[in-house]
Amino acid sequence: MTGEAAGSARPFRRQLVLLAVGAALAAGGAATRPFSWSATALVMVPMVVVLVLVFRARPERIPRTARLRRGVAVWSALLVVASAWEAYAFVRQPDRTRANYAHPTLSTLLDPALEHWPLRLAGWLVWLGLGWWLVSR
Repeated sequence: MTGEAAGSARPFRRQLVLLAVGAALAAGGAATRPFSWSATALVMVPMVVVLVLVFRARPERIPRTARLRRGVAVWSALLVVASAWEAYAFVRQPDRTRANYAHPTLSTLLDPALEHWPLRLAGWLVWLGLGWWLVSR
Protein backbone atom coordinates (compact mmCIF):
# COMPACT_ATOMS: atom_id res chain seq x y z
CA MET A 1 0.00 0.00 0.00
CA THR A 2 2.88 2.35 0.69
CA GLY A 3 4.30 1.60 -2.77
CA GLU A 4 1.02 2.58 -4.40
CA ALA A 5 0.87 5.90 -2.56
CA ALA A 6 4.42 6.78 -3.57
CA GLY A 7 3.78 5.72 -7.17
CA SER A 8 0.64 7.83 -7.48
CA ALA A 9 2.31 10.86 -5.87
CA ARG A 10 5.02 10.97 -8.55
CA PRO A 11 2.69 11.67 -11.53
CA PHE A 12 0.84 14.22 -9.40
CA ARG A 13 4.10 16.02 -8.61
CA ARG A 14 5.11 15.88 -12.25
CA GLN A 15 1.78 17.39 -13.30
CA LEU A 16 2.10 20.04 -10.61
CA VAL A 17 5.60 20.98 -11.83
CA LEU A 18 4.40 21.09 -15.45
CA LEU A 19 1.45 23.25 -14.43
CA ALA A 20 3.77 25.64 -12.55
CA VAL A 21 6.16 25.84 -15.51
CA GLY A 22 3.23 26.49 -17.85
CA ALA A 23 1.85 29.22 -15.58
CA ALA A 24 5.29 30.87 -15.35
CA LEU A 25 5.70 30.65 -19.12
CA ALA A 26 2.25 32.16 -19.65
CA ALA A 27 2.95 34.99 -17.21
CA GLY A 28 6.29 35.69 -18.88
CA GLY A 29 4.72 35.60 -22.32
CA ALA A 30 1.89 37.89 -21.27
CA ALA A 31 4.44 40.38 -19.94
CA THR A 32 6.32 40.59 -23.25
CA ARG A 33 5.55 43.02 -26.01
CA PRO A 34 3.81 41.47 -29.04
CA PHE A 35 6.08 40.65 -32.02
CA SER A 36 9.24 41.10 -29.91
CA TRP A 37 12.22 38.74 -29.83
CA SER A 38 11.47 37.79 -26.24
CA ALA A 39 7.91 36.77 -27.17
CA THR A 40 9.29 34.75 -30.08
CA ALA A 41 11.78 33.04 -27.78
CA LEU A 42 9.01 32.18 -25.30
CA VAL A 43 7.15 30.47 -28.15
CA MET A 44 10.18 28.70 -29.61
CA VAL A 45 11.62 27.26 -26.38
CA PRO A 46 8.55 25.17 -25.42
CA MET A 47 8.12 24.16 -29.05
CA VAL A 48 11.68 22.82 -29.25
CA VAL A 49 11.31 21.01 -25.91
CA VAL A 50 8.05 19.37 -26.99
CA LEU A 51 9.49 18.40 -30.37
CA VAL A 52 12.46 16.73 -28.69
CA LEU A 53 10.14 14.83 -26.35
CA VAL A 54 7.87 13.79 -29.22
CA PHE A 55 10.71 12.48 -31.36
CA ARG A 56 12.17 10.54 -28.41
CA ALA A 57 8.85 8.82 -27.60
CA ARG A 58 7.93 5.49 -29.13
CA PRO A 59 4.50 5.88 -30.70
CA GLU A 60 2.01 3.06 -30.54
CA ARG A 61 0.77 1.56 -33.77
CA ILE A 62 -2.67 2.80 -34.79
CA PRO A 63 -4.66 0.65 -37.21
CA ARG A 64 -5.11 2.35 -40.56
CA THR A 65 -8.74 2.79 -41.45
CA ALA A 66 -10.61 4.76 -44.08
CA ARG A 67 -11.86 7.13 -41.39
CA LEU A 68 -8.29 7.79 -40.18
CA ARG A 69 -7.09 8.47 -43.74
CA ARG A 70 -9.94 10.93 -44.34
CA GLY A 71 -9.24 12.68 -41.03
CA VAL A 72 -5.53 12.97 -41.79
CA ALA A 73 -6.32 14.31 -45.27
CA VAL A 74 -8.75 16.95 -43.95
CA TRP A 75 -6.52 18.12 -41.10
CA SER A 76 -3.44 18.13 -43.33
CA ALA A 77 -5.26 20.27 -45.91
CA LEU A 78 -6.40 22.70 -43.21
CA LEU A 79 -2.87 22.91 -41.82
CA VAL A 80 -1.38 23.54 -45.26
CA VAL A 81 -3.94 26.26 -46.08
CA ALA A 82 -3.51 27.99 -42.71
CA SER A 83 0.29 27.81 -42.95
CA ALA A 84 0.26 29.16 -46.50
CA TRP A 85 -1.97 32.06 -45.43
CA GLU A 86 0.29 32.85 -42.45
CA ALA A 87 3.46 32.67 -44.58
CA TYR A 88 1.96 34.81 -47.36
CA ALA A 89 0.67 37.44 -44.91
CA PHE A 90 3.99 37.52 -43.04
CA VAL A 91 6.10 37.86 -46.18
CA ARG A 92 3.86 40.64 -47.56
CA GLN A 93 4.23 42.80 -44.44
CA PRO A 94 6.41 45.85 -45.03
CA ASP A 95 7.79 45.73 -41.46
CA ARG A 96 8.20 42.39 -39.69
CA THR A 97 8.08 43.95 -36.22
CA ARG A 98 4.75 45.76 -36.60
CA ALA A 99 1.26 44.48 -37.26
CA ASN A 100 -0.05 45.23 -40.73
CA TYR A 101 -3.81 45.09 -41.19
CA ALA A 102 -3.53 45.02 -44.98
CA HIS A 103 -1.89 41.57 -44.69
CA PRO A 104 -2.98 40.24 -41.29
CA THR A 105 -1.51 37.15 -39.70
CA LEU A 106 -3.41 35.26 -37.04
CA SER A 107 -1.43 37.14 -34.39
CA THR A 108 -2.44 40.45 -35.95
CA LEU A 109 -6.09 39.46 -35.93
CA LEU A 110 -5.96 38.33 -32.29
CA ASP A 111 -3.90 41.29 -31.08
CA PRO A 112 -6.86 43.64 -30.32
CA ALA A 113 -8.54 40.92 -28.26
CA LEU A 114 -5.32 40.20 -26.36
CA GLU A 115 -4.26 43.80 -25.84
CA HIS A 116 -4.64 43.90 -22.05
CA TRP A 117 -2.42 41.86 -19.73
CA PRO A 118 -5.13 39.64 -18.13
CA LEU A 119 -6.47 38.71 -21.56
CA ARG A 120 -2.94 38.08 -22.86
CA LEU A 121 -2.34 35.80 -19.87
CA ALA A 122 -5.58 33.96 -20.60
CA GLY A 123 -4.55 33.67 -24.27
CA TRP A 124 -1.18 32.19 -23.34
CA LEU A 125 -2.82 29.76 -20.94
CA VAL A 126 -5.31 28.66 -23.61
CA TRP A 127 -2.51 28.31 -26.17
CA LEU A 128 -0.38 26.23 -23.80
CA GLY A 129 -3.38 24.15 -22.71
CA LEU A 130 -4.38 23.37 -26.30
CA GLY A 131 -0.80 22.51 -27.15
CA TRP A 132 -0.55 20.18 -24.15
CA TRP A 133 -3.87 18.58 -25.06
CA LEU A 134 -2.71 17.97 -28.63
CA VAL A 135 0.63 16.53 -27.53
CA SER A 136 -0.73 14.33 -24.76
CA ARG A 137 -3.43 12.68 -26.89
